[in-house]
Amino acid sequence: MTGARPHRGGWGARPQHRAGWVALTLYAAAMALVEAACVVTLKKLYFPEGWAPPFHPIPPSGMRLEEWREIATLVMIAAVSCLGRPPLRIALARGLWVFGLWDLLYYVFLRLWTGFPASLADLDLVFLVPRPWIAPVWSACLVSIVCVASAQILYRKR
Repeated sequence: MTGARPHRGGWGARPQHRAGWVALTLYAAAMALVEAACVVTLKKLYFPEGWAPPFHPIPPSGMRLEEWREIATLVMIAAVSCLGRPPLRIALARGLWVFGLWDLLYYVFLRLWTGFPASLADLDLVFLVPRPWIAPVWSACLVSIVCVASAQILYRKR
C-alpha cells in the first residue's frame, strides 16, 4: 500500500522481532518462577507462623541478603534488556516488558503454590529497595500492567 506506515509493534512485528519478544517473555516467566520459589522458601524461614500482616521485621542479615537479591534481579532485567545494544527506547521497552511480566507471573506462581494472594486486596511486602513497601497486591499488579502496556507503546513509537 503506497504511503502506509509499516507495522513495527510487538506481536505484529516481523518474525525476527517477534522471536525476541517471545524470548523476553520466556525469560520473564522463568525469572518469576525462580523468584516465587525463592520467596516461598524465605517466607517459611522468616515467617514460620504464616504470611499475614502485621509483618514482623526480617532479621538484619536476612534483610541485606534480600535487598541484594532484589538489586540483582533488577540488574538481570537491565542486562537482558540491553543485549545487542539496542537504542535506549527499545532497551527501556524491553526492560518494562520483562519487569511487568515477571511481577505479574510471580503472583500467579505464588497463588498456585501457596494460595497467596487469596485476593488482590491482600497486603504484601511488594519491594524492599529502596525501602520496604507494603501495599495491596492490586497496586503491584497495576504497576506491572502499566509497565507491560508502556513497553508496547515505546516499542511501536517511531
